[in-house]
Amino acid sequence: MISKRAWGWGMATAMVALLGGCASMSEGECQRADWYQKGVQDGRDGQARDRVEDHAKACAKVGISPDETRWQAGWAEGLRRYCRPANGWQLGLKGEYYRGVCADQADGEDFENNYQAGKRVHDIGQQLDRNYREMQRLERDLADAKTDEERKRLRSLLRELDIEQQRLRQRQRMEMLSAPRS
Repeated sequence: MISKRAWGWGMATAMVALLGGCASMSEGECQRADWYQKGVQDGRDGQARDRVEDHAKACAKVGISPDETRWQAGWAEGLRRYCRPANGWQLGLKGEYYRGVCADQADGEDFENNYQAGKRVHDIGQQLDRNYREMQRLERDLADAKTDEERKRLRSLLRELDIEQQRLRQRQRMEMLSAPRS
């Protein structure tokens, strides 16, 4: 059996290793970097403008500074690809995090509207899943219930959740039908 102290040290070591692994680029990546392409990649990933600062910190350890002019040019190109309205819809549906980088882009407003629409559909799906798991738990509790009063209470809760599920499914269908995807 592992002692609490050994477990604590193990967890601390793991956390340091994880935090150390959070650099935006490895030493090899810094040495081989095409800063324009790195900017394109960061833009396509929806990274914020200050991402180049993360690269500068990561690469400073090996004495390399990013070519910020080339990175910025690439980032702007990548952002044009990222900020397409259809991409906003897809990112929202997946529940992915949006860093607000499209506001100043030509299609920025359409991207953000589509992202929000997709995010609403995603969030409803998440609530449907939570409700489903709660219904499963209540059904198990109902099977184990000892009194009529407890069974009555559990059935009432299940009915309420069933009605909520129907309402959420209807709302999700309406969001899907009315969502902008241009």
